[in-house]
Amino acid sequence: MIGGNGKLSLKLAVLGAGAVVVDRHLPALRALGGRAVSLFDPDRRAAARAARLFGIPKIANSAEQAVEADGVEAVLIASPNAFHRQQCDVALERGRHVLCEKPVALTLRDAEQMAARAERRGLVLQVGFHHRFSSEHRCVKEVLASGAAGEVKAFSGVICEPMDVIPGGVENYRFSTRDGGGFTLIDVGQHRIDQILDLFGPVAEVSCEMASFLPSHHLDDSVILTLRMQSGAIGSLNWHRFSRAFASPMMLFGTKATLGCSAFITGPYQSAPVSIYLDQSPETALPPSVLALARPDRWWGELQAGWISLWPPRVDTFQEQLLSFQRSIVEGSPPVAGGDDGRRAVEVVQAAYRSYRERRTVRVEREPGRHEDPPTW
Repeated sequence: MIGGNGKLSLKLAVLGAGAVVVDRHLPALRALGGRAVSLFDPDRRAAARAARLFGIPKIANSAEQAVEADGVEAVLIASPNAFHRQQCDVALERGRHVLCEKPVALTLRDAEQMAARAERRGLVLQVGFHHRFSSEHRCVKEVLASGAAGEVKAFSGVICEPMDVIPGGVENYRFSTRDGGGFTLIDVGQHRIDQILDLFGPVAEVSCEMASFLPSHHLDDSVILTLRMQSGAIGSLNWHRFSRAFASPMMLFGTKATLGCSAFITGPYQSAPVSIYLDQSPETALPPSVLALARPDRWWGELQAGWISLWPPRVDTFQEQLLSFQRSIVEGSPPVAGGDDGRRAVEVVQAAYRSYRERRTVRVEREPGRHEDPPTW
């Protein structure tokens, strides 16, 4: 199933033929040597276009037919959010491993049951948190694990992007509360929430402020969360989809160091993809694998205490995600971002919706039977 040099021969059924499939998932799969052997999308024109572009031999008439196609080993679910639970059940019941786009589900009960079903059947359920696989996130995680930053007490982060990058504009499923389950927090918000959970562990309390600034819709296009982690760290996360530029800076404040990082790009206010401020010598504070990413200010000089710029290599996070998914299948190991990680991210979104609606700080507690619909304006 896995070839040499990180190449894949994984055969997938693909559910969904939207932009993320055509522009990201299928190019990553092809670059690694994997194959999509079947595809289903109720939009037959979109399905035919994707099949033509990527040489997919079977256009199925249903999710069931795609999953049951000859040779299918795993299923990529990249359909509108409301279909994730039902399609995941179809795949798991037929013994297929699943890579499901975020959010894993729209309700906490669905997310919990999907994770439990995959575990019972001994199958991999991985959630499409591809930001976790960026070299910047991995670098920051390694710094924190080494103890070089000390104990992180606070953090802040922003992700902003123009709304017009969403394919199809307001006709996109993301603008439907039925199909999308919200707009900003349940969509792009899931990535940063997952990163924070990965770095710091569970969230204890959430306070949320939301707004809908643009006249084209009635959903959240601006969100601010204040989080208290179970570790004791506090922080704020912001998302703004009316922005005219994409940016994704994050700052972490530790007792020994301050870290700044981004994802995928740097802006004019950032000197490097990852920066760290140290009071002591980098040679003694940083692990060798991180130190190798640093560059001195002068070629004849040594690294000095103060701000250190780190330059992790660029990677295709969708390729890295597929490689990780394949590795979990072959090794029988837990996925890097599994169903329970997806559940925890949904749990934070649900607490945020409740916080905004009730105008108070809310404890993040597992209440699968309780569901909060997204606010509308």
